[in-house]
Amino acid sequence: MDNYRSYVSPVVLATLVHLAMLALIAGQWFDFSEPPRPQPRHVQARMIDLSSLQPDQSAAQQAAEQARAQEQARQAEQQRQEEQQRQAEQQRQAEQQRQAEQQRQEEQQRQAEQQRQAEQQRQEQQRREQEAEQRRQQELTAQREAESRLRAEQERQQQEAAEQQRRAEEQRRAEEQRRAEEQRRAEEQRRAEEQRRQETERRAQEERRRQEEAARAAEEARQREAEAARAAAQAAADAVVGDIGSYIQAMLERNWNIPATARQGMYATVEIHLTPTGDIVDVRILRSSGDMAFDRSVEQAVRRTERLPRVAEVDPMLFERRLRRIQINFRPEGLRW
Repeated sequence: MDNYRSYVSPVVLATLVHLAMLALIAGQWFDFSEPPRPQPRHVQARMIDLSSLQPDQSAAQQAAEQARAQEQARQAEQQRQEEQQRQAEQQRQAEQQRQAEQQRQEEQQRQAEQQRQAEQQRQEQQRREQEAEQRRQQELTAQREAESRLRAEQERQQQEAAEQQRRAEEQRRAEEQRRAEEQRRAEEQRRAEEQRRQETERRAQEERRRQEEAARAAEEARQREAEAARAAAQAAADAVVGDIGSYIQAMLERNWNIPATARQGMYATVEIHLTPTGDIVDVRILRSSGDMAFDRSVEQAVRRTERLPRVAEVDPMLFERRLRRIQINFRPEGLRW
């Protein structure tokens, strides 16, 4: 592109100079000015009376001859002047042609010089371009060599990385296989332990179930025996309490003086506190009959009794549960335990 621009400017300049020279030469060759006009001949006329001029005819002829001679001389002079002008114009045109030719030769020389300089510049530009191309080729060669070395180094590093990755992958696979084998062995051991544990647990469960069934059977038997014992004891206690109750009622009825104010349906409830020896230590009216004399007679009957000797014969536990505090309803028709 720089070489092309170096040629364009001189060529354009030379073209403009040639056009200017051609315009100048054409102006000289084609002279559009008005050509010189021939000077009009001045004819002097005079009217002559022929009758009066006859004596002077010879003189007139001489004068006419002289006038023609002068006219011819003037015309010859005019032709000479026109010839001189034509020759001067031809010389001027020749001079212009010479100058134009000289200018053309100078322009050709200048153009040749410009072409020579342009050629030198082109050669210099070409030389610089060749040198730049050589430097570029050298740089490209160096760059290719550097890239080749870089690619070789990268390939070497990639190969090393691939080898390391392959070794790491092999180690990983070996480690995974080892872990899988250990896991498999541990799983087998765990399963065996689980089976042993399950078997042991099953046996323990069966043993516990057998023991629980045996214990349950024993407990049921014990409960049946205890229930029978409790029933027997309860029956015995009820018999004892019933017998003691009849005894206590008889003792109290014997010491109770029913007042005259007692009526049918009247009753009073008392609570009697006993000791294991049968002594009466306290009496308290829980429900009044509504008649003070009736209530007082009930309380006096209990206090008059003082002691119930057969209570000392009752089992202490039965006494604590059933006889320490007893409640008795006093009615006119009889006592209620």
